[in-house]
Amino acid sequence: TLLSIVDNMPFSGNSNLVRDVVKQLASKLPPGWRITSTTRRLRGRPVDVVLRIRGPASNSASILVEAKHRLEPRDLDQVTAAVRDLPLLVVAPFLSASARDRLKTLGLNYADLTGNIRLGISKPGLYVETRGADKNPEPTVRDRRSLKGAKAGRLIRALCDFRPPFGLRELAKRAVVDAGYASRIVDYLDREALVGRKPRGPITSTDWTGLLRRWSQEYSPFQRGRTRWYLAARGIAQLADKLQTLSARYVVSGSLAAAHFAPVAPTRLLLCYTDDIPNLAQALDLRPADAGSNVALVTPFDPVVYERTSQRKGTTVAAPSQIAADLLTSPGRGPNEAEALMEWMRENEHAWRT
Repeated sequence: TLLSIVDNMPFSGNSNLVRDVVKQLASKLPPGWRITSTTRRLRGRPVDVVLRIRGPASNSASILVEAKHRLEPRDLDQVTAAVRDLPLLVVAPFLSASARDRLKTLGLNYADLTGNIRLGISKPGLYVETRGADKNPEPTVRDRRSLKGAKAGRLIRALCDFRPPFGLRELAKRAVVDAGYASRIVDYLDREALVGRKPRGPITSTDWTGLLRRWSQEYSPFQRGRTRWYLAARGIAQLADKLQTLSARYVVSGSLAAAHFAPVAPTRLLLCYTDDIPNLAQALDLRPADAGSNVALVTPFDPVVYERTSQRKGTTVAAPSQIAADLLTSPGRGPNEAEALMEWMRENEHAWRT
């Protein structure tokens, strides 16, 4: 069988890792496809293995395998610089979402032991993409950095909302966190290639879209105990006028807020942060509803949701970075609306980044 052929391949170097990952890949190939390997030096440098993938019509393609027992997203430029124009398959025990996104951006193939696979070749025509684990099943201490909680949220918001360069102490002050915590999280984000930083120096760049996507893996505005669902019987559009007359502190996020920047479709869900849910629900004449609800009133995870807001047609709306993060974790078409908003944000950074 194909898998027994893989067992007998003459792997060298990171042999067990390569063999196990190639098994994962072989199991995903369509019927009639075969995979073989050779080990050699290629263009004057040793390689882990060269795979030859053969299609049903006997035409084949060779792919260089680069095996890494640990691969940080920031290391990928070195990997690609070493092989340049060679067809490449990067394999590792686990590839984080950030690493996979960066590999896709660079146009590289990848595979890991958990089943995260992306392989595309033109001759013979083949494309395989499967989803494995999003979290490392065997994390090290360095992998255990969490972006849960208020402090992480404030830090991510500051990294997105303020344009670098800035130092760690300045960042910590803006995010209202201690410098030691900021240093640990920034070091993790640097390894994930989500921020750029000079050695012992200031932060010089931020991948704010990557930061929002990474934050959304652990953050959600709809936390149990913080969210209550309601029905606006006359529709969400009627609420905009009522919001303009409120004296209580609130801020609108989600679809209704995003529509002020990048409208996609009629808003079906209003997400509104408030410190006093019962009073706001009464002021807006909302009815409690578990099913068919179109309004979510949310107690903020942190006062940062009220920072860097703006007035849009008399309504207080959250900062675009907060809106995008909330949409990425929202049900229905929320993630699609987030993508549209982030496209607007890319084209108009001057309008929302300080």
